[in-house]
Amino acid sequence: MERITVLLLTLLPLFSMRIDAQCIKDIQNIISNTTPCQFVGMIDVDNLDCFDPEYSNGYKYTWIIKSNADGSVIAIYDGIGFSHTFEKFGGYDFCLEVDKDNDPSNGPEIVECVTYTTCQICTGNKIEIEYLNCPYGFGCDIRLTTKIDAKNAIGLKPSAKFIVTYLPTPQEIAGGIEPYDLSFENIDVEFNASNDTILATQILQIPFKRGCFIPRIIFQLEEGFGAHDHYWVPCTEIALYSEEKFRCIACGNEDGECTASEVAANISNADGTCDLFTYCNDFRDLADEPLSKESKPSIKISPNPASDRLHIELPKYDCNSRKLIVFNNLGQPVIEFDLPATDTETDLYLTDLRDGLYLVAVLEYGEIAHSKQVIVSKS
Repeated sequence: MERITVLLLTLLPLFSMRIDAQCIKDIQNIISNTTPCQFVGMIDVDNLDCFDPEYSNGYKYTWIIKSNADGSVIAIYDGIGFSHTFEKFGGYDFCLEVDKDNDPSNGPEIVECVTYTTCQICTGNKIEIEYLNCPYGFGCDIRLTTKIDAKNAIGLKPSAKFIVTYLPTPQEIAGGIEPYDLSFENIDVEFNASNDTILATQILQIPFKRGCFIPRIIFQLEEGFGAHDHYWVPCTEIALYSEEKFRCIACGNEDGECTASEVAANISNADGTCDLFTYCNDFRDLADEPLSKESKPSIKISPNPASDRLHIELPKYDCNSRKLIVFNNLGQPVIEFDLPATDTETDLYLTDLRDGLYLVAVLEYGEIAHSKQVIVSKS
């Protein structure tokens, strides 16, 4: 077992409150750190029973980190403090041994332990999205599944919840629709000791919408198991966010079979973008809902892709109530200004925009009359 001597004197200002232990001053989860699941610990140097400046050179401090489920040793550290990064989520015992006389025949004079969970998912796990069916008129049946690499499930409550956030299209945002959450609770959480994974899966029915959905799962912790950060705020839940968005398009055949699930799967945007998708042309009766306003003169943009400047040609317009808005791939406006009625062209400067896909839209009377997609690439 690897033994590392770590002195964390520089971390002393972080520790201001005690836990219920004699010589362990603090066990802290560095939640704000870019490295997930990193913990630090420190002895109570103000307690003379644990750290006597006159005799401390003769004291031997040993930290032993174990799995709370089976007692298996994860790591051993020597010194008044330690820093350790876990590879798997789980509940762990942090034990401190203080050997004051350095006599191995009688063992350490002080032995104490505390238990915490990691408060974070330590590895790059993800949420898998699977289209199952979309009963005509009701929505899409989606199976969400996540498998978390875990040493054990100590401190984890037996149920979790999936939250699916709806991201409106730019047109919906312009009409006043904001993102909102759909919550699905009481999702069973199962720990499989044979492969060290926590499994959570559920079939959900998602309503037909034009925009995108992005899921996340929230795991709840039992009270007292969540470690705290340096503000002494204990964690009470753990969240895993999906890297992939998906759609449930409101399209179906006359016989009730829904081809939309296949269409949605093809445009579910594994690359993280959410391109504008207006109608399912092959499956919708255009007499019921007009496809678009393509009969009107449209805007022209160049170049595309663009780097630092975009030139836009506009059709003539006889009203002052016109506005130009650029939306990012989340449907959020990033550029917005009014257009004079006499303007037939304008330039956009893209200095503050990141690389990606954007929607350039012209609003007339508060509704999108013209739109074009543009790729911003500065490399």
